[in-house]
Amino acid sequence: MIITKPKLSLEGQIEHLKKKGVLFNIMNEESAKEYLTQHNNYFKLTAYRKNYDKHPDGENKGKYINLEFAYLVDLAVIDMRLRYRIVHMALDIEHHTKLQLLRMMDKFNEDGYQIVQDYMDSLSEVQRKNCDSEINRNKGNIYCGDIVDKYDGAYPIWAFIEIIPFGRLVAFYGFCADRFADKEMKNNFYRLLTCKEIRNASAHSNCILNDLKARTAAHKTNTAVTNELMMINDMNSNFRRNRMSNARIQQLVTLFYMHRTMVESDGIKKSESEEIQKVMKRIDRNYDYYSTNPMIKGTFDFLKMVVDNWFKTV
Repeated sequence: MIITKPKLSLEGQIEHLKKKGVLFNIMNEESAKEYLTQHNNYFKLTAYRKNYDKHPDGENKGKYINLEFAYLVDLAVIDMRLRYRIVHMALDIEHHTKLQLLRMMDKFNEDGYQIVQDYMDSLSEVQRKNCDSEINRNKGNIYCGDIVDKYDGAYPIWAFIEIIPFGRLVAFYGFCADRFADKEMKNNFYRLLTCKEIRNASAHSNCILNDLKARTAAHKTNTAVTNELMMINDMNSNFRRNRMSNARIQQLVTLFYMHRTMVESDGIKKSESEEIQKVMKRIDRNYDYYSTNPMIKGTFDFLKMVVDNWFKTV
């Protein structure tokens, strides 16, 4: 039986938070109501409570420890800014993934058509139907529908990569890595799979920083990413291992790594370095909010260390 919870009024939301131990010393209740009315919704904002502990016993048992409403708001703003950068960086990675595929096609003297046909033939019946469905959804699309109509199933690679979603592009990239027996492409394929998860979450405006607990990652960090992290001055192995055991941070840092290694445009690199540094400066604005939360503080310290070393600005 599914237990449903009643919809709370704005006043009810505030009262519920107070009962849970959330404080309104920095942002008062009226300001909180305005925020929940105009800027964010209760369900999404309160997701960041996962990063805070509760009193285990005593008169405050079950209430959050030292959690101000303003802290949740600050995390939500930082998260929003970070998601924007993730999507933008993922677009850069997608573009340069396509460029790399086209370069490899030329290197191996592919005609551009057979490689796509061979990929389609490699799919199971169900996989082929899914791929066809992804492409057919673009029929009538004002941006790429004309490509679907023009080639009508006989797609050259330069057309194919423009009408498939990112997930399909990554799968096709993996197929090409095997076809060309390219070890670095194969490693990139696995890293791109990791990037895809956080890219999709950000594109759908899912919270990224609402669960920063250690040991949530399903697999170990890619070796190349780990090695690059350990090249950072003062990067302690235990610190790195603990932070990268969180699935979200592992995905985020892998995306950072892929942007750093796959994107070859100096202009794009410079621009993105400036923008991601702005996010780090936004973290610094209320850095003192997290002085009593070692999990959040440690995560932010780790991200700033990575960004300062991988995305330097002049």
